[in-house]
Amino acid sequence: MPPEIPYEQFRTVLTMNLCNVLPPDEITAALKAVDISINDYEITRKPMALITTEEVPDVVKLYLASRAISNLAHSSLVQYKYKLVNFFKVMRKSYTDIQTNDIRLYLYNFKAQNNSSDCYLESIRVVINQFFQWLVDNDYLLRNPCAKIEKIKYTRYRRKPLAPIDLEYCRWKVTDVREKALIDFLFSTGCRVSECASMRLSDINWNDRSVLIRHGKGDKERTVYFNAEAEVSLKAYLDSRNDETDAIFVNVRAPHGALSKGALESIFRKISKQVDMHVFPHKLRHTFATVSLRSGMPLEKLQALLGHNDPKTTLIYAKQDQTDIQREHMRAFT
Repeated sequence: MPPEIPYEQFRTVLTMNLCNVLPPDEITAALKAVDISINDYEITRKPMALITTEEVPDVVKLYLASRAISNLAHSSLVQYKYKLVNFFKVMRKSYTDIQTNDIRLYLYNFKAQNNSSDCYLESIRVVINQFFQWLVDNDYLLRNPCAKIEKIKYTRYRRKPLAPIDLEYCRWKVTDVREKALIDFLFSTGCRVSECASMRLSDINWNDRSVLIRHGKGDKERTVYFNAEAEVSLKAYLDSRNDETDAIFVNVRAPHGALSKGALESIFRKISKQVDMHVFPHKLRHTFATVSLRSGMPLEKLQALLGHNDPKTTLIYAKQDQTDIQREHMRAFT
């Protein structure tokens, strides 16, 4: 059996990538096949130390610094650096000499050599394009050689929220007080799993059932709210603890440190197996958004609760929920 931590990290990344290329009902089957197949192999992560600061072109360092100042998430910065360093390693030429066809050939070869998905290839194109556009905007270049390269099309499968009966089944099936509190809390607040990991008990206002998120995406603050069910299950979980840790969700073992994003996702993998249903934190966030829209919440209010900078991001949930569209059609034509 492979070491637990590297495999768990690999499984987390794999699940996120599968969400982009497979419909939800096929993801669980794919993960089961991987779990069975992995027994005879060992998973190790490529050390990021292979990409040292010295190997990063100076202009890339400046670009990454500018993105860091603009509050780009650390995980995104790591991916930007990784993709840009690989790009320049292959190019072996100055950014001033790179032409459109150089980028096209790089993308073509990358896909052929790594058997990468069109979704991942598009993410590389986006990073390269943003980098060169930054060079143009800051007077390093006169034109963006990536601007003429069209978006790489890939199939986007519609992510479905949990049906009300499935959510109730999960709440009924899960008996662990911490797991139940997690389900109720994430569903009723709609917060991101990374935000949940950083929350503290001192951020909760029990009078109005609100929580201050101090470090949301882009390091922005906002307030979210939880319902009565979440209050009951959260208090039951807190009453079961005998530690003095300020984190809302903590490890069951001493010294009871705050659960990380990865640890929370690992708990949901356990929950998924227990209820025989693919349940993960973002699905609860998606369910929160869908329920809010169906209840008549204005889009701008939902945008504020979800912490979206761009209303177009919130519109994704509205586009994916066809129930209201069907209801309005039936009201008009029946």
